[in-house]
Amino acid sequence: MRILVVSDTHGDFRGLVAVLGLLGRSVQALIHLGDGSGDVKAAMRYGAPTPPAFVVRGNVDADSSVPLARRFDAEGRLLILAHGHRYPLGDGTSSLVYAAKEAGARAFFFGHTHVPYCEERSGVLLLNPGSLSRPRGPWGPSLAIVEAPPSSSCLDVKLFELVGPQAAPRLRAIRL
Repeated sequence: MRILVVSDTHGDFRGLVAVLGLLGRSVQALIHLGDGSGDVKAAMRYGAPTPPAFVVRGNVDADSSVPLARRFDAEGRLLILAHGHRYPLGDGTSSLVYAAKEAGARAFFFGHTHVPYCEERSGVLLLNPGSLSRPRGPWGPSLAIVEAPPSSSCLDVKLFELVGPQAAPRLRAIRL
């Protein structure tokens, strides 16, 4: 299974349309980690090739029908998806690790900080794809592609920056 993970589009779905144009037919799922949860539907209306989408609500999303958190099965690996604003990050990522372990999850995917982040802590993969519309830190608009091969228990994560003109976007690998 190949999963596209994005976050924090904040109503600007142009980057999502560009990414879906590049990857939409090559992924089996799209995960949007909030703050722009309605942008997935907007990208679909725009005609972007969109795989099944799994969306959570962020702190600026108004649609209360969108869940604050959800579980996602990636070929037998349980992932926790949340925007992250309800988990204190002041003392690092320990609250995310704790929440994942409590749920029996292999990973916790979150957004909110607008900064790409990927680390394994205490057996839990922590992933933040950054932001497609309002990036912070040294990278531009960013996203993640997660591979969950059926024959393995690992999750392979690659972070990318969206670069180039809107008419000819491309992906450049991010090295953390």
